[in-house]
Amino acid sequence: MLDKKLDPEQAKRCQESKWYPKYHVAPPVGWLNDPNGFSYYKGQYHIFYQYHPYSVNWGPMHWGHSTSKDLFHWEHQPIAITPGEFSEGKEWYDWDGCFSGCGYEFEGKLWLMYTSQRFNRSAEGTDVGGNASNPSGYNPSGSSGGGNVTERQCFAYSEDGINFTKYEKNPVIDIPNDHPIVANVDFRDPKIWDHDGKYYCAIGNRIHDRSRTQIVLFDSENFFDWKFKSVAAISKPDYSEGTMWECPGFAHFGDTYVMIISPQHVPPKGYMFHNIHQAGYMIGKLNYDTGVYDHGEFFTFDHGFDFYATTMMKNPEGRYFIIAWMAAWQSPFPEQADGWATMLTVPRELKFKDGVVYTVPPKELEGLREGAEHAHYENITIDSAVASAKLKGVKGNCGELLLEIDTKASPEFEIDLFVGESEKADAVEKTVLKCLVEDGKTVLALNRDQAGAGGKGERKVILQPYGDVLKFRMFLDKSALEIFINGGAYAEVMTTRVYPRPESQDIVFIPNGSPLAIKSVDFYKF
Repeated sequence: MLDKKLDPEQAKRCQESKWYPKYHVAPPVGWLNDPNGFSYYKGQYHIFYQYHPYSVNWGPMHWGHSTSKDLFHWEHQPIAITPGEFSEGKEWYDWDGCFSGCGYEFEGKLWLMYTSQRFNRSAEGTDVGGNASNPSGYNPSGSSGGGNVTERQCFAYSEDGINFTKYEKNPVIDIPNDHPIVANVDFRDPKIWDHDGKYYCAIGNRIHDRSRTQIVLFDSENFFDWKFKSVAAISKPDYSEGTMWECPGFAHFGDTYVMIISPQHVPPKGYMFHNIHQAGYMIGKLNYDTGVYDHGEFFTFDHGFDFYATTMMKNPEGRYFIIAWMAAWQSPFPEQADGWATMLTVPRELKFKDGVVYTVPPKELEGLREGAEHAHYENITIDSAVASAKLKGVKGNCGELLLEIDTKASPEFEIDLFVGESEKADAVEKTVLKCLVEDGKTVLALNRDQAGAGGKGERKVILQPYGDVLKFRMFLDKSALEIFINGGAYAEVMTTRVYPRPESQDIVFIPNGSPLAIKSVDFYKF
């Protein structure tokens, strides 16, 4: 039950502000983080998200909600789930937040399974340990603190996909303190699927002594009564695979299962894992008899700055989509000054072919091109003596850019996006994508040191072999940039938030040491 009303005028101001996206999901007002409950119900895609509507900072978690029929026109819906009212003694299990989970259609209703959080209180309702503002020591960018919080799994359901009611028998998964395998702290982010007439639920967990993290599996014959089945996967004890695996899920392609997880605190390795937390996948086999997932190493879904807490859904056609939080806990969020904070990525279709994972823009996003201004060029060569070049019609801060570059002729080059005058005197703001050759390998470097407000720094990715033509598909959305490389093979994507001035809309092509041979350019200005 909401104790405050959202101000429609404030929401209007937020959604008209300079960095608010056109086709990405963002909160109507306030704070957004992890996507939740990605599902398809009654002819619409539903995406929910961790939401604090009364502040531009993280706070007690609600479930925000948006719907779409095409994956790019998103409509704000009423808040789906809110924490229970401590003052009324109701819904005791989620007084302190309704955390991440999944959506699943069962018997004609849309069911949301979410993680409830409850700080351990005395009989009088006062907090045990901690302090008044954060009694459990819970850290949204890390893990739950000590034993002062309990996490359980709960249901809410809807018959229209808009108005939700909490299940009267909540919680449906409640782990006692003395369970020998599963801890009820850092026990969150349930994901349900079905197989051979039975229901399964994967949940992220940290073991009792907190030395390792695991994905625990529960099963149910009737969807409501869940029992612990197994530890599906567990991390190495040296923290090389992270301290906590969040947001698990399984996509199956024949006998192969791709497990998505978001590990916290994976140590850097070469150019990989330089964000505080990661989001990626493992490839393996899931044995339903034992409940054990036999898997290979962890790979990242994204090589940029801002991609975390991936969630997944399977649509009625059998296609898998993923979507993630386009942010990082360590990042600044300049849009907070405008009354809102952070957004989600575009949905990405998850494919598996010949042992390789692909994440690609779904075909539905081509609908963005309808009515857009379109510029097209073929077989352009920019001489190496030219410092830089612009192409007529290839300009904008909201659009789609497709490029094919002959890297046999042009092994190194630079593309600058969101280019314009900086607020600093005699300076230019720009987001820089460089193609380099290091030790005989093609490397892409994404640099935002001059990208305006917001975070700085550089991320690099060593590309897998691809032939002589390097292909890009980029989505620009005012303060969002997503770069898909070579058709998304090996999940080679780079995502970042940038905060340029609205006037910074130039796109600049720069040769480096040799002519820049562009086979084709398409730009759709939305």
